[in-house]
Formats: sequence, structure tokens, C-alpha cells
Amino acid sequence: MRTRADVVALIRDGKSDRAIARELGIARREAAATRRAVGAPPVKTVYTLTVEQMWHTYARPTYTGGHMDWTGPTNHAGTPIVKRRQVSHSARGIAFRRRYGRDPVGYVRATCDRPGCVAEEHVADAPMRAELNAQYNAIFGGAR
Repeated sequence: MRTRADVVALIRDGKSDRAIARELGIARREAAATRRAVGAPPVKTVYTLTVEQMWHTYARPTYTGGHMDWTGPTNHAGTPIVKRRQVSHSARGIAFRRRYGRDPVGYVRATCDRPGCVAEEHVADAPMRAELNAQYNAIFGGAR
């Protein structure tokens, strides 16, 4: 088999068969055959989306109330999550970090009544919820 120098050069640059095919306008099978002919190992494609980019992919604004619905994966309890490199990240925790610029203390929960809401303005960590409850109790006499 004759090997194309441009394909071999891209293989040596670490490009995948799909990237080579796209760049040179050839079939992916041709790039793979050239890779085998020169004895180069296959390249595994690595997804490079950050956790925050995945959050943007799945969080969808609603038309009322400033809520954001979660269209992505959830864990066994139904909590909105994103997974990156086999690590689960809470979607509400991501929204909290985006809003407040710090890691949350304890669990992050929605402060609104909409199930699955992950809006940045509608999340609070444990100390924030405790403060809100104390304010509520001071105003309404502990009825909550």
C-alpha cells in the first residue's frame, strides 16, 4: 500500500483518523489503513468539555420565574448531575459556584418550589438556608 505523506504527517502530529479524514477530505478508513501501515497506535478521542460547559448544555431557562430546568442526567435519587472523568458533580453545586465564586458548604438545594430547578439565583448552601430560616422564624415567630 502506498502511504500519503500528508496523512503520515498528521498521524505523527497525534491527530485521530476522524480529524485526518475531515482535514484532508478522505475516508476515515483510508486514514486508519495508513495508520496501520506505518505501525502507529490508534488515537483515543478525549472529550474536552469542562464541567461548566456541560452545565450550560443541560440547563435550560424557563419562560417564567427565572427558573432553569435540568435536561441532563440525574443520579439514583433524581439529583441533577454532570459526570466528567467518572466523577459526578452536582448541577446545583456548579450553579452555586458560578453565582457566589466559592465552594458550597454542605448540600446545595433550590430555594424555589420548582422541582429540578438549577438556576443560579435559586440555589443556597447549608449556612445560607440556616440564615434564611432564622430570618423567617424571627419575622413569623417560628411557624415554619
